Amino acid sequence: MTRQVGPNLSLSFKDLNGWSADGQSAALAAFRRSCARILKLNPDAPLDTKTSAQANRAYGRAGDWAEACAAANHVAASDDAARIYFEAYFTPVYFGSATDNGLFTGYYEPEMDGALSQGGRYQTPVLAFPPEYAAMRAAGRPIPTRSQIEDAIVDGSLDARRLALVWLADPVDAFFLHVQGSGRVRLADGRVMRLAFAAKNQRDYTSIGKVLIEKGAIPRDEVSMQTIRAWLAAHPAEVSSILRRNDSYIFFNALNSDISLGPPGAEGVPLTPERSLAIDRSLHPLGSLFWLETTAPVPHRDNVRPFRQLMVAQDTGTAIRGDQRGDVFWGPGADAAEIAGRMKQPGRLIALLPRKLVRR
Repeated sequence: MTRQVGPNLSLSFKDLNGWSADGQSAALAAFRRSCARILKLNPDAPLDTKTSAQANRAYGRAGDWAEACAAANHVAASDDAARIYFEAYFTPVYFGSATDNGLFTGYYEPEMDGALSQGGRYQTPVLAFPPEYAAMRAAGRPIPTRSQIEDAIVDGSLDARRLALVWLADPVDAFFLHVQGSGRVRLADGRVMRLAFAAKNQRDYTSIGKVLIEKGAIPRDEVSMQTIRAWLAAHPAEVSSILRRNDSYIFFNALNSDISLGPPGAEGVPLTPERSLAIDRSLHPLGSLFWLETTAPVPHRDNVRPFRQLMVAQDTGTAIRGDQRGDVFWGPGADAAEIAGRMKQPGRLIALLPRKLVRR
């Protein structure tokens, strides 16, 4: 039985439930991508400039990670070798109190139909970041809300034909693309366009799941992406007003990257399905390592399975707040959408810090 843990408590790898059963070579491959960034930093620089000063003291400087990162490139391609490497260079540390209730959700890379030109059923634009909004941001002025942006598209004061990267068939698809932050668009000629986060309007995010709960449309314990989509499909006249309750709006870039790679996360490296984790960047730096113990929904079934894996913090999200909060990237496809849409699980998150840092 795992013992109770307190704030910032060093643990043993034997305390990590399922550690010896995890295929950690996949985590090592993801970590190497983060290490490529870390090794370019000044040794005295923090891993992440957006992490608080107190948290950065706990995680150390780039130089504290340099030895482990350099060694990562020389580990043999096997789970056993990866496990030996992580045990040699890192120590598990729990951040939080014994009473903290962890919450772990999922996100994915959605797939949807679109066209490069407006017409027919393709009427919802996915926009690049408008230069005029970039100027507003640079001047410290607020960028318009979602409803204001959509109104500006309709009245022509924001030229969607100039700014649109692609036009989607379904405004709900567009909304969930904003929520996920990346996506794949199937074009009529068979090509696939990759979209990735470029900028946001810096407005507060409002969960439409919460809106529907407050409206009495969906019971709290039944809310998921699937039930939200089903409700919106059954109430088309209310779609616009519901979606506009969320002031946050996301702008995108078109990617030219290898379609076999995941989209870039906040760290700027491709995300790895089931190994990349979005965390609260104010508390945990990008590039750091975590052991995650939780459960995950089984696709198209009502039960869950244990999910105990080594993860790399390579992304963040507006709704991800707290020491024991994380969002698992599941990749593209129907199964990924099914898992991510239903995942809302308890669990615990344990950091892996360089041994020499913990010994100080």
